[in-house]
Amino acid sequence: RDYYKILGVKRSADKATIMKAYRKMAHKWHPDKYDGPEKDKAQKMFIDIAAAKEVLSDPEKRAKFDNGEDPLDPEEQSQGHGFNPFQQGFNPFGGGFGGGGGGYQFKFKFN
Repeated sequence: RDYYKILGVKRSADKATIMKAYRKMAHKWHPDKYDGPEKDKAQKMFIDIAAAKEVLSDPEKRAKFDNGEDPLDPEEQSQGHGFNPFQQGFNPFGGGFGGGGGGYQFKFKFN
């Protein structure tokens, strides 16, 4: 899928241009405006338009797409190209919250 082509914008388009094109295309292809077999086509187009906006309005996803990777393609993500929240290991008490990276400490007292 070429998200730029779906929205009808140039590769150099800024976020405002992308959002304007998204609103225009979403209004044109909204499934509620269609009946019968045309409704199926409109639903597919509407989904593609939403995906194009999601990718092109997010700087990280757009960079991946510009480098030849589709950030919304589940096939690519399952091959290790996608986001894996556990790739650095899992530590439920490690850093991240409260700043400073200190994490939390627990002391147990037994009587």
